[in-house]
Parts: sequence; structure tokens; C-alpha cells
Amino acid sequence: MADWPQSRPFDSNVLSVVSTRSLTGGINIGAPATAAWPLANRALYIPFRLNLPFLVAQMWVIVGTSISGSVDLGIYSYDGTRLVSSGIGTPTAINAIYSVDLNDLQLNPGRYFMAMSNGIVGAFQRHAPGGVALNAMGYFQEASAHPLPAVAAFAANTTSYLPCMGLTSKSTI
Repeated sequence: MADWPQSRPFDSNVLSVVSTRSLTGGINIGAPATAAWPLANRALYIPFRLNLPFLVAQMWVIVGTSISGSVDLGIYSYDGTRLVSSGIGTPTAINAIYSVDLNDLQLNPGRYFMAMSNGIVGAFQRHAPGGVALNAMGYFQEASAHPLPAVAAFAANTTSYLPCMGLTSKSTI
């Protein structure tokens, strides 16, 4: 046994689509920019993994230069079962973080999906790494999924839209 104390791996209290625990993390996905949501009522499912337990207090997304429609944010198990949904809400400020409480959902180590749907084609901050790259990482979409459904009907992705969104264990962002 080593003389040095063993430490736990560093674990941040924020997980985003560009963090190393997101399957898009660690690749060059370009700078974010404001762009219209790909299609009204579409849901996007972004994969992520956890190596340690994570208590989710809030989800967030960065709103772009205009506000249109309503948003639903959620987390799904890897088999497509919805674990939590924010319910439909409407962002109130442009160029700002829109965050929602998720009542402290405990996630165990494993693979999950962050999900977002938008009722109208609103504008959000997003990355655009290319649809081929997103498909290779296990990114899915669903055509008519607003509000987010109890069970996701994962479909092949047809967009390069990666919203600037994430989870946090903090009660305020």
C-alpha cells in the first residue's frame, strides 16, 4: 500500500454538453452562436456518462437573441425512460441562462441523456459540430416530443444543433 493518501477523482458540480463527461466533450465543436431551434416540437437527446453519483438540482440552457415558445428540459435513462422533466416553461430574458429546478434527482454512475424540446422555433446558444459527429456520439432526436414524452422514441439525428445546456448540483447558477 502506498504511503500517500488516495483521493477521489475530481468531480465538478456542473455538467454541460462540452464537459468531459458529455460524449461530445473533448472534441473541437467550435464556438457557440445563436441559432433558431431546428424544428418546432422537436426533442434533442444528448448523451452523457457519470463515473460517480451526481445530485442534479437544476438544468439550464442559454437563450439566444430572441425568445419564442416554451421549453421542456429533462433527463432520460440510457434505455429512453424519462427520469425527470422540468415541465413546460418559458424563458423570460434574452442572452441569459434559463434554469429550472429538478427537485434534487440522484443519478448513479452510468449513461444518460440530457433532453430538450422547444414548442416553437426559438433561438438558443448552440454549437454546430456537424451531424455526422453527433450521430457517432449517440445523439438522437424525436420529431413530435413537446412536452418531453415519458418514453423517448429515439430517431436518427438529422441536425448539427447542439444546444448550450447542462446540469448542476447547485441550487442557483
